[in-house]
Amino acid sequence: MRQTKLTITLLFLVLTVRAWAQNAVAIYQTDGNVTKFAFTEKPVVTYSNNELVLTTSSTSVQYPIYLLKKLAFEIEWDVETAIEELKASDVRYNFRDGSLYIIGGEPDSMVTLYNLKGIKVCQYRLDAEGKTTIPLQTLGKDTYIVKAGNLSFKFRQS
Repeated sequence: MRQTKLTITLLFLVLTVRAWAQNAVAIYQTDGNVTKFAFTEKPVVTYSNNELVLTTSSTSVQYPIYLLKKLAFEIEWDVETAIEELKASDVRYNFRDGSLYIIGGEPDSMVTLYNLKGIKVCQYRLDAEGKTTIPLQTLGKDTYIVKAGNLSFKFRQS
């Protein structure tokens, strides 16, 4: 009878916790059962006589150690972000005649070249049509990172 009452209490607690708990202590058992206890219930985990004892503000549950698979903290972020949409980059580039051509960028925005140490090597502004030409003859032999809007890429100048 006591076991049935405990099982019903646990079932009710689990269903209640799943409805509103985003952050919880989860107990995974070897038979596949998972029980979660919300942080708002202030769960305290202790070990006594080869049993894991989980006590909350409203209940206390004991699990034989040999039936446990793992104990985990589950944190789920239910936070709205300011990101409404990720837009694919319209910026394109090509190499021709010893120069790097950037087209399709945001007019009047910057294109920046960095070396692999993160040092800014040069910077160019896109024209009113979103284009610029970067002469590569002035760059030394190195690998460079180009940042233009939301487009980033590397190239090696040899």
